[in-house]
Amino acid sequence: MKIKTTLLTLSLTFTLAQADYFIKYKGVKLGEIQNLDTLKDLYLNAKATNPVVRFLLGKDRYVFYAGEKPSVPDAKFRKDKNQLLFALREAITHRPEHKEFQIRGNRKLVVSCKDNLCQYKYYKNGKYKDSGIIEFDKEGNFYKLTEKNSNVVIVKK
Repeated sequence: MKIKTTLLTLSLTFTLAQADYFIKYKGVKLGEIQNLDTLKDLYLNAKATNPVVRFLLGKDRYVFYAGEKPSVPDAKFRKDKNQLLFALREAITHRPEHKEFQIRGNRKLVVSCKDNLCQYKYYKNGKYKDSGIIEFDKEGNFYKLTEKNSNVVIVKK
């Protein structure tokens, strides 16, 4: 009986601890994102699951943020300079057909959505800097983000 209880507890813990998304860079899985709840505060908190990445970071977590630096212990932080998080949040929450956002002076973000696909382009000083594609599944839930220049992919498991 004790073994069954232990196995049930481990199974439940494993199920609850599973991440919803992978984060990849140039095809290499860097880590896992538990969920996108933190996106409302413009940051993503990923657990470094790749041993090489964990060694290079010297931390267990990797936080990608825009705006205020979040309070996350034992994490390596990286500022979102190309407004990727803002584009993702806008696409998920509003799915604008075509909308331009002026961001801090000479920066602009254009988000355009149609059906289950959104595209975004980021401009700085009037020049194109980066772009990406945000895909949704048949039910309209976020499925995948692919950033063109940096080769970053966030994909649902």
